[in-house]
Amino acid sequence: MYTIDMNSSKSSYAESHVLNLLHAALDASSARYGPYQLHVAQVRMERDRLLLEMLKGDMVNLSGQVTSIEWEQKLIPIRIPIDKGITCYRIGLIDGRNQAEFSAIRTLAQLKRVPLGSGRQWSSTMTYRQAGFNVVEGTVGMHSMLAAGRFRFFPRAIDEAFHERDASLAFFPTVAVESSLALYVPLPRYFFIGGGQQRLAQRLEYGLQRLIADGGYDRIFHAAYDELIEKAGLRKRRIFRIDNPLLSPQTPLSNKAYWYVP
Repeated sequence: MYTIDMNSSKSSYAESHVLNLLHAALDASSARYGPYQLHVAQVRMERDRLLLEMLKGDMVNLSGQVTSIEWEQKLIPIRIPIDKGITCYRIGLIDGRNQAEFSAIRTLAQLKRVPLGSGRQWSSTMTYRQAGFNVVEGTVGMHSMLAAGRFRFFPRAIDEAFHERDASLAFFPTVAVESSLALYVPLPRYFFIGGGQQRLAQRLEYGLQRLIADGGYDRIFHAAYDELIEKAGLRKRRIFRIDNPLLSPQTPLSNKAYWYVP
């Protein structure tokens, strides 16, 4: 039996895409690996606790997460980006009254001077620090911190940005999705396997490769994300790329089939 986490940091939109891809990969591998039972864990967990539960494998043994050195070392990563790396493109939540400030930014050095919010347990936080950003960390209440002016730029994946803006409007009516720029942070989201489930890891790798070969991987991605990509205007934004020295050398950056490019 396979149990995937219910993760509070992902929008329901992203969860739906992850589950669609997961079911497709498991179905694509059924002829070789047989039938399966997939359940969704009923407890939401922050990232640190989720890692501990994944290591035990009792409550949850499968998760789609942004990668980190620790997760790749302690769990079994399937190094195929589950969303073609769209998570690597980050757009910002801001106070909409500050849009002119961001529209005027032309260099990465200028953006680095703007206080940026990031979660204490997130893989991206150390990457932002290593790149020289002015990072303000939080654990919970990140949107309240933005509303209070503790930081001015809160980078999010494109589905998270719109979902969280809509959820925040009731208490933060000036919250907006910044409209002119994006960060590219090389931090793919993978399926991770816990509890020593080597057969599940082999099955998912096989199923995903079959989907890539028959075009299903791309079809599932485009069905999920094309509308959001247009809504975000990703192709029209100034994209600032930052290096990630913490990225595993095993990251399959050279396999063009795995990655979305605007």
